[in-house]
Amino acid sequence: MIRPWSEHEDLVAFFSASRNRPDDLYPSERRFLPWLASQAGEVLDVGCAAGGFSEVWRYYRSDVDYTGIDLSREMIAIARAAHPDHTFLTGDCAEGLPFPDEGFAAVQALGWLHWEPRYEAALRELWRLARRYCFIDVRLLETGRPTIRGQQRIAYTKDWDGSTVTPYIAVEWVEFARLLASLHPRRIYGHGYWGAPSDTVTGVDQQVCFSTFLLEKSAAADNTCTVCLDSPLEWPAGIDEAAYTVVPASVLNSLCPRSV
Repeated sequence: MIRPWSEHEDLVAFFSASRNRPDDLYPSERRFLPWLASQAGEVLDVGCAAGGFSEVWRYYRSDVDYTGIDLSREMIAIARAAHPDHTFLTGDCAEGLPFPDEGFAAVQALGWLHWEPRYEAALRELWRLARRYCFIDVRLLETGRPTIRGQQRIAYTKDWDGSTVTPYIAVEWVEFARLLASLHPRRIYGHGYWGAPSDTVTGVDQQVCFSTFLLEKSAAADNTCTVCLDSPLEWPAGIDEAAYTVVPASVLNSLCPRSV
């Protein structure tokens, strides 16, 4: 039986020993997570790997109610042993997760949507589960560059085994912006920067915009949305312009402070 990439020993080894401290956050994650933790004491971490991010959340919010879910049975077993005070489950986000609508104040999906060819279905499921906030990261291409489906070799702590790869999805910006708009959020906060994919990535021969988005729901029946992006990518014109108010990146810190 061929072992799925999600159970690969090198992936398990890497996530069992990393991504468990605030210092491990990428700049785009650090832009929003401290503020988000001040707003939401309950989080579902989809793609939680070995559960290390529970410690990151706990650093910013000591009373956090953290639940993790991941494809990998092996990493969930490690997470349960290492963090017995939290709940961990296995599940496939794009197929649907066993939680009620708006079951969590915040839903997080970091570090894997660019590995998921079914990213649209996955994002809609994340949004279904979020009561207030949805925090995600993706890899984006500038407007007009068609979406690319490359591959990434699993080679984190040792040399590549010559066969195990994940998908690597870089989505054209307008396509992804339309997907965000179709969710009808109340607010869209974004942060991003250009960079080259890892040298383990093949099939993506251009820079990508490493981007995080914090989406907020509103309890009110209101179809308007405020967009604030600190990113080289501007909100595209023509996406239901009457419903979207785009505010300058300079006001993002007043809407969503960097530190609390």
